[in-house]
Amino acid sequence: MKRILFSTAFVCVMALTASLLLNSPAETNPAGFKGVFSGYLSSEPSNLDPARGVDVNEASIQAKVFDGLVRYDEKMRLVGNLAESWTVSPDGKELVFRLKQNVFFHNGQVMTSSDVIYSLDRILDPAVGSPRTWALEKVEGAGARMRGEASTVSGITAIDDYTVSIKLTAAFAPFLSLLSMPACYILPSGNAHEISERSFFEKPAGTGPFKITERVRDSYIKLVANSSYHGQKPHLARLDIRIIPENMKAEMEFESGNLDMLQLYPANYERFKSDPDFAKRITDVPSLNVFYIGFNNQVAPFDDAKVRRALNMLVDREKIIKAVYQGRAVAANGSIPPGISGYNASANGLEFNPEEGRRLLKEAGYSKANPLNFDLYQRSAQSAFEITRLLQGELKKHGVNINLKPMEWSALKDAVSKGEAPAFYMSWFGDYPDGENFLFPVFHSSNWGSGGNRARFKNAEIDRMIEDSVRIQDDNMRAEAYDRINRKISGHAPWIYLWHASESYLTSEKVSNMDFSPMFFCDNATTLSVKE
Repeated sequence: MKRILFSTAFVCVMALTASLLLNSPAETNPAGFKGVFSGYLSSEPSNLDPARGVDVNEASIQAKVFDGLVRYDEKMRLVGNLAESWTVSPDGKELVFRLKQNVFFHNGQVMTSSDVIYSLDRILDPAVGSPRTWALEKVEGAGARMRGEASTVSGITAIDDYTVSIKLTAAFAPFLSLLSMPACYILPSGNAHEISERSFFEKPAGTGPFKITERVRDSYIKLVANSSYHGQKPHLARLDIRIIPENMKAEMEFESGNLDMLQLYPANYERFKSDPDFAKRITDVPSLNVFYIGFNNQVAPFDDAKVRRALNMLVDREKIIKAVYQGRAVAANGSIPPGISGYNASANGLEFNPEEGRRLLKEAGYSKANPLNFDLYQRSAQSAFEITRLLQGELKKHGVNINLKPMEWSALKDAVSKGEAPAFYMSWFGDYPDGENFLFPVFHSSNWGSGGNRARFKNAEIDRMIEDSVRIQDDNMRAEAYDRINRKISGHAPWIYLWHASESYLTSEKVSNMDFSPMFFCDNATTLSVKE
């Protein structure tokens, strides 16, 4: 996804300037809650429909408005959310969830099993067009539902008003983690008409700790505390979230006291770190991510593995990490980041080796007389240019010419999903802490395009290996399987594997009790408080 909630980042980053909203009506500051946190997102979270969301900024808002059956808490522990408990059958094929009672949506509707069934079924409904159908495709009847052969999912049923059964076609070890994803957040079935018309998602009503009261697209979103929240209630009265695409403007707003958090990038990190007052308020967060240059593996010249491998070998990752990140990143030897099952720090054969890289390019038919030229699609943001311009310069030394094609984020996602971009600079942020999430979504052939496999990589053997790995119940054995798959995929070099970067945030002196999670949607802002 997205994962930056926080950053892809986070983007644990949120809110609207106090200067804009200080005179808001009193009812937007519920009694018993204190303070306003002012933050920002780098782009408009255009789609607040959990089933259809695909990026970090969207999920960062969804995580505060909605709840799922389970969630990862601030310490990365899987805990109940709308489910107060659950059991898993001995064969791993049935999960039964007991729901909390007296939980209400923001519009007053009580939450029951019907809402859970409606929301999960909706992910697989072909009329919805969710790019996250893979989250539930292991459920019995999912295939028939996705093909339009059934009107419901046979494997998701209500035992009673507060008990839900989910049956799988085969044991799938990471399934509980999948249910924590934003795609599986629960919607009010009583609003099915508005949801189908999508008008519901302008200011959606979930069961989460905050509810949206004001929204102006490309400008701001205002959320206030949900005084009847079923879980740990927020400390804050309000989250004010501005949309600020320009890093320089965000810096100015932060230093002027109008923002309570600033995400730092390589270009500005040292400036703030060198100031003792700012330095003590910087938090570096190891993030579950991988940054990469993706190739459309189905079109020339990137349908040739020699070209893809060569380009990997022409990039000195360690040099760039030292120069740009000052050590706040780890060179990627595959898609799985450190700390996740299946990670392996040893070399994968794609390490910096310009002599071998140039030899492979020559074998593929490229030379000084016939240089390799290609367009690199990227987001039109300063943080992206910091990297792509450097990569452009480095590859030019080896006779490879890159034409940078910046575009707005939505347009970039669309171009990549449709296969129109031959090469693209992007990142993948984990939806849950399991190696499968860095393999299946991004490399299984069933997920071409918006499903996550933006490189359009296809390999039948690797598909089978991924499918077999998730049936392994023993954690250590499953991690070994993930490692084998990760290294086999890197042998085909579907990407230029770049690095796994930490996310860095600078907070204002007002901020206290802010939890930073490696996972972008873990922060529902219930622990956050600010000094008034």
